[in-house]
Amino acid sequence: MHTKINLNQNWLFHRGELATPVLKTAKKAQAFGGLTAPMPDEAGARVPVSPGGTHFLKLISQGHVEQGLRNLAGTDLTSTVDADWQTVTLPHDWKMTQPYVNDPQNLMSGSKPDGVGYYRRTFDLPAAGYQHQRYVLHFDGVMRMADVWLNGSYLGHNNSGYTAFEFDVTAMARYGNEGTNVLLVRTDTTTGPEGWWYEGAGIYRSVWLEAQPLVALDPDRAYVYTQKINATNATMQAEVAVKNNSAAAVTVQPQLVIASQALAFETQTIAPQQTVQFEQSFQLDSPKLWSPEHPDCYTAKFKIDGDEVVKTVGIHTFDYTTTGFYLNGQPYELHGVCEHQDFAGVGIALDQDIVDYKVQQMKKMGVNAWRSTHHFAAEELLRACDRYGVIVINENRLLESTPWRLADLKRMVRKSRQHPSIGFWSIANEEVSGNTSVGSRIAKQLVQTIKQLDHEHLVISAELLTPEGKVDPEYIANLDVLGVNYPEAGVMGPGAKLIKAHYPDLPMMSTENASYFSTRGVYQDDGDQCQTNNFGSLYSMVLPGKRQPGDPGVGGTATPETVMAYLQAHPYMGGVFLWTAFDYYGEPSPFGWPGISSQFGIADLCGFPKDYYYYYQAHWTKTPMVHVMPHWNQTGLELTADGQTRVRAFSNAAEVELLVNDHSYGRKTVQDCQVNWQVPYEAGTLTVIAYQANQVVAQDQRITSGPAVKVAVERIFNGNATDLYRLTALDAANQPVATANDSVKLEILAGQFVATGNGNPANLQLSQADQVTLFNGHALVILRANSQNEPTQLRAHLQTEFVHQ
Repeated sequence: MHTKINLNQNWLFHRGELATPVLKTAKKAQAFGGLTAPMPDEAGARVPVSPGGTHFLKLISQGHVEQGLRNLAGTDLTSTVDADWQTVTLPHDWKMTQPYVNDPQNLMSGSKPDGVGYYRRTFDLPAAGYQHQRYVLHFDGVMRMADVWLNGSYLGHNNSGYTAFEFDVTAMARYGNEGTNVLLVRTDTTTGPEGWWYEGAGIYRSVWLEAQPLVALDPDRAYVYTQKINATNATMQAEVAVKNNSAAAVTVQPQLVIASQALAFETQTIAPQQTVQFEQSFQLDSPKLWSPEHPDCYTAKFKIDGDEVVKTVGIHTFDYTTTGFYLNGQPYELHGVCEHQDFAGVGIALDQDIVDYKVQQMKKMGVNAWRSTHHFAAEELLRACDRYGVIVINENRLLESTPWRLADLKRMVRKSRQHPSIGFWSIANEEVSGNTSVGSRIAKQLVQTIKQLDHEHLVISAELLTPEGKVDPEYIANLDVLGVNYPEAGVMGPGAKLIKAHYPDLPMMSTENASYFSTRGVYQDDGDQCQTNNFGSLYSMVLPGKRQPGDPGVGGTATPETVMAYLQAHPYMGGVFLWTAFDYYGEPSPFGWPGISSQFGIADLCGFPKDYYYYYQAHWTKTPMVHVMPHWNQTGLELTADGQTRVRAFSNAAEVELLVNDHSYGRKTVQDCQVNWQVPYEAGTLTVIAYQANQVVAQDQRITSGPAVKVAVERIFNGNATDLYRLTALDAANQPVATANDSVKLEILAGQFVATGNGNPANLQLSQADQVTLFNGHALVILRANSQNEPTQLRAHLQTEFVHQ
């Protein structure tokens, strides 16, 4: 049977180059020694030496074996783990512990310096384990250039930080009294970035060892997909491959068990060291179809004698025509977001719990689609989208067909294609060589590679627009759907509409929209603090400094209202993919230093919603809701000369009434899911009441607060291993203080500290276990449980409150 051995715990980490370089080419096998092999306090010899080898080494070194190893092989016999090494748990992003640096060259990538880091771990295997099984070492993601050594030998290299990779280490591993196994990994971000955003550094996804029987199913080639569905059944196809790593031929007949059906593949004999693929068609009666509203999945078990592989299967069909997207044969509007793979405090080191939290936050807003930008989706993201119901655009990193990038693409398609959530593959994003003859040849090769392996999903590309709508017919002919970014934006002119007019039979979709600036809880532009107004910033995406309303790029590429109006007028675009779900590190546009994160998110870095989260929720959800902005503390509000201020409510109801204290400003009809007022500011209570058919269906309220005197601690996500806590400033009347930016003392009563954050786009503070600073009333604390049965516990006090106790 396949067995997964998790290797995420008990790593040692060293930042910077080692005093003694670790070599890649060797004079003698398994003879690097040093940190790549057992040290004196670890079991096993640094170099396995035979009796003949011992005799020879003595002959060449006056009887000293170790001196012989130095002379003959250049073996490092002195390097040890010193105080510069620290214990870490994976996933790990070592850039997040480094200070921010004001360097214009690193501004877009998050103002963190590049560098080198090493990871070391030991593990033991049972005696003679290799006789009945094979061992494969898996890395789900290492940022960025990765080199790996095992037991004194150089295993190999991986180029991309967004690609999983693995090594068969069966023969090289040590078993039983042969000694412990030593794994050394070098991570290097100095060789050039892959993206222009914050990419992080280190082993930021899981590492695991897979034990396989000698005659084994190949998990990446166990594949079930939907060919067609009708009112009564689904026609399915199954593929599986069996590897024979034994010394004798074997006869096998794989089985597939799904939905109480047991299906037998053809019996075949497999020669030693060969792999054979099996295929089988079948039908499922009255299938439960996977969709974002009903993410029903089936468990598929592939079996042979001595082995089993389990896959999650979603039964569905995807189609795209000139009228838009179709899911399971029905028109379906995509309410999508684009997202980079980072989060407050942890950088790119997201475990399954943090990913689940992020996906759940967007599902509550009404999101049903997710574009992994601009790289392959993490396994954790795909698992979350499978379970919660989100259709994924899985994106290839670059429009390149170099041998290593093609190999990466094949590997990632095979690993990802079975996930129910995948609906699209994107071959590239905004490549300047797209729509050229060279780009067309490369695109053809990428699309062919995908379609040879994936028989179910649609292939797109997210393309740059020109105001003239210029495209290369040969290039776009490679795609199932032409994706275009920002068709609604003024700077793109009528480009998308012109493409539609010139190519009426071409399916088109919006693959990136909005890029709207906003800082959570902020209602005035403040360039010094890198903050933008939630009512609409006067800073521009394309022009320097504060501008005038209507100038190009003011407030971002396009407002949310413009995005939704464009979709309503052009439903054939299939939906939207908003840039972005959350703020992310890097790209601090429209500001420079000390900005360290973007402000395009619908939620901040911590996942705390900004105001326009509720605008989209009003459009995309049916449960009656209303949300009012701004907060109701005079500090931070823009008042006119006569003391008036703006108020805006988002709602999916028919009418909304506004009250300030006991004074009603009347009901207004909701248009485009919002209502606006200009009212005199008066401290007290701001209330909005939503009505449907003259009945109250929802309400929201903001209350003028006093100064913060304490902090409320709320666990907002309880994961399998990780808990997320929101801190909220309260005044003496227990009202939230939306303008509080106080320092908070933390006490961890149970669990391990992971990170903190607050959503401030100019927050230069690093995570500390004993304190965090609030930003506009909130902060986030992330803790990891010591064990599954022991809940985490956190206590927090304002620093002033703590001093007074």
